[in-house]
Amino acid sequence: MDIAQTKHYQLLRTQVYEHLREELKTEKLKSGMFISINKLAEELGITRTPLRDALLQLQAEGFVTFLPQRGIQINKISQQDIEDIYEMLGALDSRALLSVVGKMGPREIETLKKINEEMMRNISGEKFNRYWDLNTEFHNTYLKLSSNKPLLNQVNILRQRMFEFGKKDWSMKMKKFNYKEHLVMIKLIEEKEAIKAADYMRDVHCVINY
Repeated sequence: MDIAQTKHYQLLRTQVYEHLREELKTEKLKSGMFISINKLAEELGITRTPLRDALLQLQAEGFVTFLPQRGIQINKISQQDIEDIYEMLGALDSRALLSVVGKMGPREIETLKKINEEMMRNISGEKFNRYWDLNTEFHNTYLKLSSNKPLLNQVNILRQRMFEFGKKDWSMKMKKFNYKEHLVMIKLIEEKEAIKAADYMRDVHCVINY
């Protein structure tokens, strides 16, 4: 495979991967569903190889599982999975937050406040997709200030599993808790209380206590 062919293949694999992610996010590919590489390759009009590579990447990220003789299954998220993901997310997110609090000024703090208020305006059921996008924006406001790319990659994968491709059935009470906890985080960040903010993220915000 020459350089041009390699670049074309890498682009195709990336496009297939992003397409599958969108299918998962919009629940066209639902948890528990089995998919066939041959059938999916035919539907997409591509060969098996870039599709298989894209699916292997999704398996490494925890979204699908290759099952011998059965095909590929879209992973379900159990209650134990949720608790485990929150624990991992709390550890990684808090470490990133600890490292960037000193970099956050009035602009970032104002952004956090505006996003949190907009989340409350999109708290009702019919707007819940926007709510989850805003929740991601809130945390990305500080995460993007971190230079630890491997950590950020893992945080991104965990957040996607939890909030984009996972359960989105939070009650109104849980969403209001989320809003109030964000307010506490904003206050601690504004006061440059890096350790307290990180501890709060790990031990309160990323703990299932509703």
